[in-house]
Amino acid sequence: MILLHGMRFPIPVLLDVSGDLCDSAQVLIAILPLVSVVVLGALTYFFLLWDHQKRILIIQKGGTPPSSKIEEKLLLLGIVALFIGIGLTVFFAIYNGLSPSLLGGIIPTTAGMGIITAYIFIYRKRK
Repeated sequence: MILLHGMRFPIPVLLDVSGDLCDSAQVLIAILPLVSVVVLGALTYFFLLWDHQKRILIIQKGGTPPSSKIEEKLLLLGIVALFIGIGLTVFFAIYNGLSPSLLGGIIPTTAGMGIITAYIFIYRKRK
């Protein structure tokens, strides 16, 4: 409990008596990469679904949809994955040091770098 202006507020305790992270904090840290990957996947799916539905509606109304710019979407996905991975890597490095939990940040970082590299090598050569 913390006392602020005469009122008591409960503060969640993340450390146990020995200074280690308590079980609930370890669960939150373990779930964080999974949740971030699922959210990123869901956002990507719904973005692509929305774009597809917009193109179908334009065609149904008799218009000509603009050309698909998949390379821009690919670059955006790579940049988002890269920065999410960097953030997770820094977070896990601060809290756990060099441990296997760093893979939760290294994997999206390398995936983002791979997507950006593919964009550079494939789509830049076409221009």
